[in-house]
Amino acid sequence: MAAVERLADAGIPVVTLVTDLPTSPRIAYVGLDNRAAGATAAYLIDQWVPADGAVLVTRGTGSFRGEDDREMGFRATTRSLRPGRRQVELVEVSDDDVLRGLVRDALADPAVTAVYSMYAVGGNAATVAAFAEAGRPCRAFVAHDLDAENLALLQGGQLSAVLHHDLALDLRRACHLVMQAHGALPGTPRSWHSSVQVVTPYNIPGDTVAAPGRG
Repeated sequence: MAAVERLADAGIPVVTLVTDLPTSPRIAYVGLDNRAAGATAAYLIDQWVPADGAVLVTRGTGSFRGEDDREMGFRATTRSLRPGRRQVELVEVSDDDVLRGLVRDALADPAVTAVYSMYAVGGNAATVAAFAEAGRPCRAFVAHDLDAENLALLQGGQLSAVLHHDLALDLRRACHLVMQAHGALPGTPRSWHSSVQVVTPYNIPGDTVAAPGRG
């Protein structure tokens, strides 16, 4: 926040990318509509998991507004679609071995049959391993971003769907907004939300580059 304020005071336009700082003097945000993404995850799980199934919700370490927004969208939509559905939360887990153990513990609850991973990076292979070690099926596993780990899990049928967005397009849009702020292009800079792409093992984009990144 302080860095954005210093840049703004110096007359340098700032565009937030992937995760927003809405109370900062940034000129615009470009990236995924994270609340809509969380709502999409809730909808997908509702289609695949019986009404009595509980959902394991995992998220990463640290403060990442994008994950906060995903959680809010997921919670609100789950309450709307399945008011009685329980959520079992694992928060602030940064070590895969620790996560695997915590997931195994959570699977002592026989109602846990689905996973929504809000992680921006990593963690999902450990969750898949925990289900396998417990001898438990996972009816639905929804994750974010086609990084190397998720791409392999999706191709292997271990993820049901990945919520993805076109980061290259986001970067081009951010550059466009900065040029507008400098008067090099017409128009006023405005925030822009990427479309939420629901990627399954059968529609993986042909130009996917498996590289880690937050988003």
